[in-house]
Amino acid sequence: MSKRAVIATSTGCLDYLDLDHDNLRILRMKIIMDDKSYNDYIDMTAEKFYDNLRSNTSLVPTSSMPSPGELLELLEELEEKGYEEVFIITISSELSGTFGVCKMAIKQYEGKMKTHIIDSKNAAISEGWISLEALRLIKENEPTKDILKYIDYIKTKRKQYFMVDNLRLFVANGRLSGAGGFLGSMLKIKPILEVNDEGKIVPLLKVRTQKKALREMVDLIIKDIKELDDFVITYDTSDNTSGLQFVKDEIEKAFPGYKYYEAPITPVVGCHTGIGTVGIAFFDLTK
Repeated sequence: MSKRAVIATSTGCLDYLDLDHDNLRILRMKIIMDDKSYNDYIDMTAEKFYDNLRSNTSLVPTSSMPSPGELLELLEELEEKGYEEVFIITISSELSGTFGVCKMAIKQYEGKMKTHIIDSKNAAISEGWISLEALRLIKENEPTKDILKYIDYIKTKRKQYFMVDNLRLFVANGRLSGAGGFLGSMLKIKPILEVNDEGKIVPLLKVRTQKKALREMVDLIIKDIKELDDFVITYDTSDNTSGLQFVKDEIEKAFPGYKYYEAPITPVVGCHTGIGTVGIAFFDLTK
């Protein structure tokens, strides 16, 4: 079996997990704020980023993609370490041009490693979980064709929801599809958004209070997974720890001892979610 690695994008929030994988690399996005550029997580952590948003409520940070050269550097490093094959797993191509940047870089790549570029169709920790699954299957020596087939299957075998406390940055940065019906009252509602099977963020429900929105999101998840034999849940938040804890506690009541992963929403995603978002997703692992 060839020596294989995974390159994940920083939008997958894996920096915030306690991981120990020699064959994992992170391709970093950039945060543009106050005319300065910061490498996601390295120069700007979630804690620091949300502190900035709280202290300046008119701030509109933006995000930018990595360059093809940055991916080429990672590929060259892996090849020097003896890797023969790499899985490059990106944030949904409907939310970022990073997938396209990676395809562009591969056209310039002159090394010998076999490359597989995968559009995760997800964002935040649910995107990161797909990279973790690739790492797990590599460790279990699964054939590459089976890993690719599994990821292609599992990436949309899920539901992913976000309760957004304020749509200001989503609208300012143009990351919400079909938002017209929300804009007139966006300061008065706590919308629930969904990442659909195409990997787009679309409006799902309009709710008047955060408490009701979190309750609605919990009920959606419980209804979706109560008939499943096996599943995993992912949680993320942009500095709304009390909201996240409520959601976790309610899911635990319904499914004691279930499997889950949790991470802060990293700044490059937080440029769009703003403060107060709570996200929850599940993947159907039923065979």
